[in-house]
Amino acid sequence: MRIKISSPEKKLYEGDGISIYVTTEIGDAEILEKHAEFLAIIKGKIKIREANQKSHEIDLNDRKALLYTDGKRVDIFIV
Repeated sequence: MRIKISSPEKKLYEGDGISIYVTTEIGDAEILEKHAEFLAIIKGKIKIREANQKSHEIDLNDRKALLYTDGKRVDIFIV
C-alpha cells in the first residue's frame, strides 16, 4: 500500500509499505493492506515496515497527526 507522511513544512516519507503501526487517542493500531476505511488522530511514533523488511520510524514528539486509510493508501498529515 502507498504511504505518504507530510507536515506543513515538508514531506517526511512517501513509499510502499506492508504495515504501519501507530498510537491513536484510544490505543494502538496496525494498518495492513485492504484495511477498512479508517480515520484517526495519532500521537507518539509512526512505524513503517516495507516489503523488503526495511523499517522506518518517525517520532511525532509532542505533535499530533491525522491518519486516513482506504485500504490501498495511508495518508498522514502532521499538525
